[in-house]
Amino acid sequence: MVRMNYREVSFVSLNSVILAIFYTLLGVFISFVLYHLFDSFDDKWKNERSLLFKLTDVSLEIGILSVIAFWSAHVIDLAPPFLPVRRQLDILVDGYISGIFYVFAIFVFMDELTSKLKYLFSELFGTHFAKLFPSHGSIIDFSLSYTPRKTNDKNDSSEKHQDGL
Repeated sequence: MVRMNYREVSFVSLNSVILAIFYTLLGVFISFVLYHLFDSFDDKWKNERSLLFKLTDVSLEIGILSVIAFWSAHVIDLAPPFLPVRRQLDILVDGYISGIFYVFAIFVFMDELTSKLKYLFSELFGTHFAKLFPSHGSIIDFSLSYTPRKTNDKNDSSEKHQDGL
């Protein structure tokens, strides 16, 4: 645990807020750019595009996100904090916000990429996973089963789609 006085607590908190706002705006900008650079997740993408095209599309989007994530975190790490704090506290704020909040900020706005990944996962692995894992019942009440329950329980998860969408 890092010991802080009241001034440091205030400055660390404000630095966290400023970085969170920065990463949220960066996430909005990146998602806007990617939305216009790549195909939308629609019937054309699902039905008319080849598997190679789909995999390339998703891989490129993930690659761009990873490069931007690395370099933005690197620049923030090298930059001095907005409000002066000890280096140890600056590293703590940078690590937390750059790691966790960046992922949150990016993927909140990346619905298209999430839909594409779910679709590809379902297409490539869905039938295999359906055979491996029980599709009826719930792990919460230990009622998982490979076959449907014989009762008409409305809470049975057998009504869920196998593709996860």
